[in-house]
Amino acid sequence: MPCEWKTVKNDFPKMEKAAKGLNGHSVEAGCTGESAWLAGIHEYGCHIRVTPKMRAWFAHQGYPLKKSTTQIVIPERSFLRAGFDEYADGVVELYENALGDTLGGIMPTKLFLQGIGLELATKIKTYARELSSPPDSAMTAERKGSSNPLVDTGAMIESISYEVK
Repeated sequence: MPCEWKTVKNDFPKMEKAAKGLNGHSVEAGCTGESAWLAGIHEYGCHIRVTPKMRAWFAHQGYPLKKSTTQIVIPERSFLRAGFDEYADGVVELYENALGDTLGGIMPTKLFLQGIGLELATKIKTYARELSSPPDSAMTAERKGSSNPLVDTGAMIESISYEVK
């Protein structure tokens, strides 16, 4: 006895519309506002030329610089790129099921994209808080009262957010 199939409801047009709603959209995660410049310094590192005024300040703080020291080096502490690399696959895996709901019209496209952004930004914040290498200089750790190189006031890490474009 041959089987017969009858389509009761054709959801393909709705799914096609939802897929088109995703097309051209992206989610960007990173630091925003006044902390963006500091994030850039930590993300890529920085070399600062020592001036006589800086040399005097360090000496006054009890950390005299050697005469041979001509620059202060803030090492690269990638937390945006490395945090993304560490967690992106897990975020994609987490939202694979939600993609079906989005294409099926159960979850709005905007909510789907916002969820990805929020999850990724949260994971990058976690990565930044847990980063310990390279460590702060002894002077910086002493002044901050912490050895975590990316945590001081917390403003930079809290500025990590996302945007749906």
